[in-house]
Amino acid sequence: MSLFFRIVLYSFIIVFVLSFILVYSNTHPPRYPLHIPPSDFGLAFENVEFITPDKIKLKGWFIKGTTPLGGYKLPVIIICHGLGANKSDFTGLATAIAGAGYHVLLFDFRGHGDSKGRASSIGLLEQRDLVSAVKYAKARSDADAGKIGVYGFSLGAAVAILTASRNMDIKAVVSDSSFTSLRIQGERLLKSSFLPKIPFLYTATWIYEIIFRTDIKNVAPVNFINKLSPTPVFIIGGEGDIQMPPSDAKELFEKASEPKFLWIIKGASHGGGASSSGGEYEKRIIEFFDKYLKVY
Repeated sequence: MSLFFRIVLYSFIIVFVLSFILVYSNTHPPRYPLHIPPSDFGLAFENVEFITPDKIKLKGWFIKGTTPLGGYKLPVIIICHGLGANKSDFTGLATAIAGAGYHVLLFDFRGHGDSKGRASSIGLLEQRDLVSAVKYAKARSDADAGKIGVYGFSLGAAVAILTASRNMDIKAVVSDSSFTSLRIQGERLLKSSFLPKIPFLYTATWIYEIIFRTDIKNVAPVNFINKLSPTPVFIIGGEGDIQMPPSDAKELFEKASEPKFLWIIKGASHGGGASSSGGEYEKRIIEFFDKYLKVY
């Protein structure tokens, strides 16, 4: 074997191995414990579970909303967490939404929290998870099946947009800190890892597409958000977010059709919208859902 051939072979192996590590580490985030159950907020809740079309058992919490009138089937807000997170990260928001007269379903995506599954596809297969959550919510006797909204953060926001672009059962979407496309996120990851775009982006993309049997263009909310209409969408971004910069929120807003709303939160980092805006965060989200889902 010539020296040149050995150099080429070893270079290929190094690029492949590093690219595989990048893909594997991001599709297999560590599971964190559920640290804030609804009971910490004085809320009664049900432990629920449902099965995806590809036989993954997902687990969640169902919190019943409160209404002064009684006897109503209430709208349901489904909350979708980010990559490497779990449903317990949003019990505070769920408390506010339930107090405003909505049932709330928090659940763990596959490969997260209490749910089964070993890997995250970072937006592709998680659409099946959300569709299954919607079906579960629609089937409940205490739910208004025609008024289902979704709140998503980060990965969950991307999944909300992608799913709602195809699923008309979702009647309103709040997207906080969605990425525009998985490919762009890959470029940002490589930059932060000090690895060159060529050849690592193309190799990592190839590996991802083989593992999940898809074209990475299918995991790009910016390519699908225009199909949401007439479903209303409220797009939120953080002014200080370096993971999903505010330019992502602005681009998604530009691509979306009416009805659409945009809020860039001053000084907010990734996941810092609520803390940077105080009670305004919950207030605006609830006002958005009230406008399109309220039944009384």
